[in-house]
Amino acid sequence: MHNSDLKWMIIWVTVIGNFISMLDSTTINIALYEISKNLNEPITAVQWVVVSYMLILTVFLPFFGKLSEICPRNKLYAAGFLIFSLGSFLSFLSHSLPMLIASRCIEAFGASILVSNAISIIASMFKGKNRGKALGMNGAIVAFGSMSGPALAGVLINYFGWNYVFLPGGVVSFVAAILSYRLIPSYHPPAVDSKFDYKGFLYFTIFLFSLLTTISQGHVWGWASEKIKILVVLFIISTILFVYRELKVSYALIDFNLFRIKSFTFGNIALNLSYWGVFGIGITFPLYAQKIMGLSPMITGFIVLTFSVSLIMTAPFAGSIAGKKGSKYLTLAGGIMFTLALILFSMFGIKTPIWEMVIAEMMMGVGNGLFQSPSNMGVLSEVDTKHLGVAGGMLALARNTGMIMGIAMAINILEILLSHFTAAANSNPFLTAYQYTVRTLAVFAMICTGFAYLAYKDEKRDKIV
Repeated sequence: MHNSDLKWMIIWVTVIGNFISMLDSTTINIALYEISKNLNEPITAVQWVVVSYMLILTVFLPFFGKLSEICPRNKLYAAGFLIFSLGSFLSFLSHSLPMLIASRCIEAFGASILVSNAISIIASMFKGKNRGKALGMNGAIVAFGSMSGPALAGVLINYFGWNYVFLPGGVVSFVAAILSYRLIPSYHPPAVDSKFDYKGFLYFTIFLFSLLTTISQGHVWGWASEKIKILVVLFIISTILFVYRELKVSYALIDFNLFRIKSFTFGNIALNLSYWGVFGIGITFPLYAQKIMGLSPMITGFIVLTFSVSLIMTAPFAGSIAGKKGSKYLTLAGGIMFTLALILFSMFGIKTPIWEMVIAEMMMGVGNGLFQSPSNMGVLSEVDTKHLGVAGGMLALARNTGMIMGIAMAINILEILLSHFTAAANSNPFLTAYQYTVRTLAVFAMICTGFAYLAYKDEKRDKIV
């Protein structure tokens, strides 16, 4: 086999890791309503099936990213697939909420290994325009996996039951473990680079966990409750300790020097906020479709599939143009497009035709296709080649924290508004709460578009990776 063909085969195996981790994180969205009914648990409890997965995945990104500089990459990546496969099969066998959440956490450990190492493997395989092409493809596949899950989940739930949404990922990841072990080159860096900031990792874990739990459970426990007060104190202390620690050590978990680059800083903020909208609507629209419109999980899943089709058709084109012309105009157009899509979503009522839902999903897909790949390119455009691995890990961190925040914020806002409109004797409290929640997501999308403009308005074409 030609060396170039082998490289691209390795890239595809690598991208599978990102794909199934993101696919699995969203197949569950369609299943939440069924799980809630089947296990007789409220949505505020069932959301932890999603949130626990994203939390573990995100928290361990720096740890497993650093571990790739110590362990052979092929063995580490294969281990990620195997752990993910184990968690998927355990999730499939789960028949209680605690067991399901625990199994999802096992899945997340494997997914974190895969997501944290994908960028560095791709960056090490290619240079110049081929690196940009490979990174663009990875970004498109990640976004495609994120939102194609609901369609697959809808079919599986309709014909077999909610447990079966975990089965495909378990099978695919087991096969991918064998391929990655055999194909991905083993890499042993100098021993001098093997230090890991364990204290920084601990502070970061406490910071993220306390923040997310506060946002997710504030409405349930009460914003003035002792639990929330303790979490807020933990968040403030851990944030201060983490920043102080990272600025002090030479082997920091996060390189704050990269934030001196405007396109990197504002670009990561924009990317983070974009996922608030994507994952916020990704978790609220299926609830609306099934609860208000009475649509089946399968029909709901196929409606959401139009997002993925639009995205996958748009992203390669956008990535190619960004590689030649830059990210400025594409990210601006994409941000405006998915903001308009969210406004359309917020106008849905009790008699909204399916074709209108499809149009909204298509607009969301095109907007994100125009935004995601160029944004990934733009964030890395001013970063020195030797720092691409670290920058890629931080980009993944921004992306995944955006996913977590989008889910947590959307569910929390929805629950608060639902309680308010129920108490106010609103004729359809869930629908009204849904509409106002999505309008809030549209505001975040507008802010995202503003940060994207600030990030790339002075972009230099000769700096494009």
